[in-house]
Order: sequence, then C-alpha cells, then structure tokens
Amino acid sequence: MKTIRKKIIEFFILIASFLFSKRKYNSTKDKKMANLGCGLHCIPGWINIDGSLTALLGSRRFNFINKILYKLAGSSQFYSFDQFNKIIKECDLKFYNLRKGVPLGDGSADFIFISHFLEHIGKADGKNFLKECLRSLKKGGVLRIAVPDLDIAFEYYKRGEVEKMLDFFFYTSENWDFSAHKYSYNFDLLKQYLEEVGFSKIEKKSYQNGECPDIEFLDVYPEHSLYVECKKL
Repeated sequence: MKTIRKKIIEFFILIASFLFSKRKYNSTKDKKMANLGCGLHCIPGWINIDGSLTALLGSRRFNFINKILYKLAGSSQFYSFDQFNKIIKECDLKFYNLRKGVPLGDGSADFIFISHFLEHIGKADGKNFLKECLRSLKKGGVLRIAVPDLDIAFEYYKRGEVEKMLDFFFYTSENWDFSAHKYSYNFDLLKQYLEEVGFSKIEKKSYQNGECPDIEFLDVYPEHSLYVECKKL
C-alpha cells in the first residue's frame, strides 16, 4: 500500500513540476521574504514555497481536500489535523520543485530563508540552488541557511554517540526518497560553495541571531544545526 501511495504522489509531483516550471511568485509586502523548502514550517507574510503534495493540492476553502492530504502526506506524525488545516489556510503555502530553480524574479527578494532543505538535494543541485538564490535576491539582500552541522556530527561520533549522529545527520527513508539526506555541510564547506556562486559577507550565526526577520519562529533544531547568513553585494 505504501509503495502504491508513493508512486501516486511521485506521479502528481512530476506532472506538477512540469506545469509549474515557469511559475513566478510575487509579494505585495514592502519587503519580499521567501521561505524555501519550508514543509509546513511556514509563516504569514512570507512567500512559503515547498515541493510537497500538500503545497500542490492544499485547499484554503475545502476541509475535505485537506483531510485527504493529511492522510496521504504523513503529516499526522507531527501535526493534528486542525494544525495542518490552519497552516494551509493561513500561510498560503505554494508549490514549486526547488530542484528546478527558485520561482522568484531576478533581484526581487529582500530575504531568503532556507532551513534543513539543502541537505536533501545532492551536491550539484545544491550549488545550482544557491546560484538561483543569488539571482533572486536584491543587491544587499540576505540569505539565511540552516543545515545539520557536520562538525557537530563528528563531536557526537567522538563521544561514542554513533546512533544519534546517524539519525540526525545521515538520515535515510525507506518510504520517501526526498526525506533522505543527500549531502552534508560544515561552515567551511558551505562558505566555500557560497563564495563560489558569488555571495559575500558570509558569517556563521547562532540560533535565533542574525539579520533575517522572524528567526525566533523560523530557526529550529539548535542542538545540531549550523546557521549561516550571507549577502548579495
């Protein structure tokens, strides 16, 4: 049953990725802020974009559609239906396959936030995604990234906490390919890639500290995350 469900979801995502490939999302706010690869951790006032079935088919009007998605998407492991339904209706979650790029206009965004998304795509796709973020930001715009910190993984390993290290940093999934971690970063490696694509003023930040708005809500997993902010100059 899980295999059939997986195939159905993959088919919908594949078709939608093609149909939405030219889509661009805009904001009427004074500052344009994009929360990319957000899952359900999204916030009103931001352009919340994810490549999930929930983002594709979630309804702001019809509860019965969201009840079907709630069962299909596996969100019941983390959210009650009321929480799930409220997020879809209040945050205007938008669909896009971010492996194909960033659906924002050139030089249009003031802030881009990415949390625990970059590790789910491979090295080459990750570099292309960072290039797309640079293209989408205004001059002076800020990119904030949170990823599992490989340096912390090695600290766990040295303390003998091997299973904990594997669960946090080298996560795999038998049911959902996108859930698996495809690559890992520490600050030096992430800084190198950001410099290569053209970012400047690359700084390691602490939990809920930085220029990015709303990080008191957006930042998660302080026990094993690396937080980095950089700018397009």
